Amino acid sequence: MDWLEEKADRFWQRIRNLSFRKAMIAYILVLAAIVWGLSYLTMILCWQWEMNIWAEYGETENLKAVIYERGLLWGYWKGIFRKTDEKKLLFFDFCRVWCPFFYSFAGIIAAIFLFYRKRLKRPLSILEESVERIREDDLDFHIAYNCSDELGRLCDSFEAMRLELISGKEEMWRLIERQKELNAAFAHDLRTPLTVLRGYTDFLARYIPEGKISTEKLESTLDLMAEHLKRLEEYSRTMKGIRSIEEVPFSPEQTKLRSIQKKISEVVFALNQIKDVKIFYEESENNRTVDADDSIIMEVLENILSNSIRYAGEKIEVISDYDEAGKELILTVRDDGSGFSEEQLLKALKPYYREHEKEEPDEHFGIGLHICRELCKKHGGTLSIANSIKGGAVVTASFAAETV
Repeated sequence: MDWLEEKADRFWQRIRNLSFRKAMIAYILVLAAIVWGLSYLTMILCWQWEMNIWAEYGETENLKAVIYERGLLWGYWKGIFRKTDEKKLLFFDFCRVWCPFFYSFAGIIAAIFLFYRKRLKRPLSILEESVERIREDDLDFHIAYNCSDELGRLCDSFEAMRLELISGKEEMWRLIERQKELNAAFAHDLRTPLTVLRGYTDFLARYIPEGKISTEKLESTLDLMAEHLKRLEEYSRTMKGIRSIEEVPFSPEQTKLRSIQKKISEVVFALNQIKDVKIFYEESENNRTVDADDSIIMEVLENILSNSIRYAGEKIEVISDYDEAGKELILTVRDDGSGFSEEQLLKALKPYYREHEKEEPDEHFGIGLHICRELCKKHGGTLSIANSIKGGAVVTASFAAETV
């Protein structure tokens, strides 16, 4: 019997998938057949009941002849039938004549009611509920109507629209998060260069009045400050034209390692002028020419130093070296603070992570190490964090830098 049930299911599914025009025609034809059948049955029964009444008064044919002689109007029937039988005959004759009209009217009402209940009520209810939920900005639902008629296709279109709205909303949130990350990165990255400039300013303000700065040193310091200001201008112009950290331009050039080390020394010197923490820098003796983007390297270094200064006790060590085997420039920053907690080791590279949620955003964005990791990736390298066996945190950044 399973095959019979399967065929029946397919048949009813085909009926349900009929278009509204075909379905309405089918409903009308079915109801018309029912109306015709009921009308025919009613007329036969009424005629039979009339014949039964007439049979009580003798031969039916003779009785008919008498009636036709007097005329077909009911007024001429008086005296032939009893009053109760007259009323019955009137009722049966009325039903026999008018039953097709009454059945047709009832059939039209029934067809409309059934068509609405079977083909319109459920999909309209689904669509109404869906519109209300979308209006309330609730997209966590599914629109399903297992039918291929016009409203079934409309429900499918609503479901496709819902999925598009979800996709658009997710994309909007991604753009907002990227913009939020970019704004935080911009604000974060401005801190260290501004701190460096303040260090040079404090240095000049401290020693110029005492006459301890030579003209050559003064000019050199002013040149360094001008370079940092130019770098800030270029950085601001770059950040204005991009939409995410991933779009930060990567422009490697042939650069001497000694030139990069000199820039690191300048940053360390400036930061040592204004911070209680003493920063020590150890240069490598390698002076190869490599393909590298020194702006990205310096940005990573400044971000790492900014974090280390916040947590260091008394000193910070900066080490730069070149790995001949891996063709990488490696920067290591080690402080004498409390080091990373277990949670920080797992989450510190994620964006907006702050170990203490009550920290003010203005004090710490929780994005510095995340930015460093993304920039290292862009330069073909990596960023790793660990705790030193001597105590304190160790952050190591690597940058792919082919020798020329």
